[in-house]
Amino acid sequence: MPASSFTLFDFPEFIPSTPIIAAGRTEAETLTIGSGFAAKSNPHPSGGRYLEATAASSQAGGIFSGERGYYDLTVGYFDETDGQSIMEVVVNGEVVHSFEWNAANGTSIVTAASKAEAFIPQVLLNPGDVIELRGAADGGEPLRTDYLDVSERTSVSDARDFSLEAEDLIVISGFQVVRNGAASGDHVLQHSSGSLARANFTMDQSGTYDLTINFFDEHDGVSELWISINGQEVDRFFWDSSTGSSIANHASKAAHVIQGLELEAGDVIEFAGRGDGGEPLRVDSLNFKVSENGNPPTAQPPDLWYEDGDHIVVALNDGTGAFTEVVTSITTDVTHNQNGSVSGGSAFLSADLNGDGYNDFLKVFHSATSVPQISPQIVSVPFSYDVTTEVYLNDGQGNFSLGVSSTERMDVDIYSYAAEFPRLPDDLFKAFDAGDIDGDGDVDFLAGSYHAESIYVFENDGQNNFSLQARSYLELGSGGNEGKLGDMNGDGLLDAVVLNGTDRNSVIVMTNDGSGGMTYVDSVMPSEAPAGNSQLIDLDGDTDLDVLVIAGGDARGIHTYLNDGSGYHVRDWLGIIV
Repeated sequence: MPASSFTLFDFPEFIPSTPIIAAGRTEAETLTIGSGFAAKSNPHPSGGRYLEATAASSQAGGIFSGERGYYDLTVGYFDETDGQSIMEVVVNGEVVHSFEWNAANGTSIVTAASKAEAFIPQVLLNPGDVIELRGAADGGEPLRTDYLDVSERTSVSDARDFSLEAEDLIVISGFQVVRNGAASGDHVLQHSSGSLARANFTMDQSGTYDLTINFFDEHDGVSELWISINGQEVDRFFWDSSTGSSIANHASKAAHVIQGLELEAGDVIEFAGRGDGGEPLRVDSLNFKVSENGNPPTAQPPDLWYEDGDHIVVALNDGTGAFTEVVTSITTDVTHNQNGSVSGGSAFLSADLNGDGYNDFLKVFHSATSVPQISPQIVSVPFSYDVTTEVYLNDGQGNFSLGVSSTERMDVDIYSYAAEFPRLPDDLFKAFDAGDIDGDGDVDFLAGSYHAESIYVFENDGQNNFSLQARSYLELGSGGNEGKLGDMNGDGLLDAVVLNGTDRNSVIVMTNDGSGGMTYVDSVMPSEAPAGNSQLIDLDGDTDLDVLVIAGGDARGIHTYLNDGSGYHVRDWLGIIV
């Protein structure tokens, strides 16, 4: 079952000692108490005792002692009628289930009539996982907790059906949890603010699934929702009902099915969309059913883009491998030389910058037309220039329009050795790659400077305005520098892989500290000439990213950097010399 990082409680670090057994019952009173619980005797609980709250918030837990696998969890408790307590079931700090103790029937005291159970299906557990019960008492109901049952194990390799309430998704932007009695969990995820609503979750099991999206399709608007897996759109549909109701009730309930989704543990599934009119995009729940036919959805054929003289050209794929070229209005700003060649120009990056499922363009350029002449006796001199970032938004048909432009003042030190033979604009500042570097849900970009011996991260403010977030020291080569983003150490953050240019000729891995700072980890030199055309892919099947490059010189050929999982290379370069 997917987990959420959202919790109502702020407890200090908790290390329980009680073992929680698989395929059996752990009495609540035997759990390690972190805060706010006490064991009390009573004839009605299963072991003659239960945990009872002694404070406004309470915490108890244990260490899972079973094998890795999927388990159903059941919490036994007494749901009395004189309060509405709340409890969370937490695994390693992630909330896997939360529920209210809001029974209207039964009794106001501990009796057999007030016994209740909360069922949490298919939770992935590993030996040593910390399982916590966190809760808040209310009124005359002091959070009386009886037991925790753990089911028989289901192998991790066995895909299982599961369901997820939309309100348990991780909200990136625009969505809000709103109470609604017609919803399956009494709440919906509703588009409430901003131009775009986005939420996601991470798969913790693998398999081929039919995904049913349950929502409220009212007849007073036409909303739109699209679904992406690891950033690639797999489905899009409109909420265009003309029957039912104009409000979110049982009459306006609807469902949309996506068949044959091939999913792996760790895949990030994102739901994004916009409300319309009186229909504010209300999502109720998600049902994942193991697919019987196993046919994945038809993937969208990839399009291409390239720089051609003065303009960016996109080549639209018709699905048969035939392309229609569209010359955009985006100018490259190159200089045409007398010998017919071109030089200079802006840097271009492609990414979905507004979350609508279509790739847009970032155009990055700077104001400097020269750098100072510096005496060899001087190490460096201060220098200032402006970096401008323009965002060109795609209408879905390959037409692009300027959306936002932002400018950042750069105050740097220019090093004398680098300024001797300047190659502008790239040696002063060059944008390398785009991605969500700081983990806040929008697209940032990575850049570098040979003149200033720097790697830069430019942060997106969420509205596609870009400013310098972090500068990290790195000696780059004179021309031919490249950079790519990828998670090289498995911490969920995008790290930097830098291909150093002329005179350096190395491939460098730098890890991300979460705020854009990049720290050198390791480097290797495949050849005495610069490497290029880097690809970050898993080459050896160990689930981490490796690096594939093409290098020139005497050792020219295809070379690989095999990652040990933390960013360090496993062994000497492997290459095919040509």
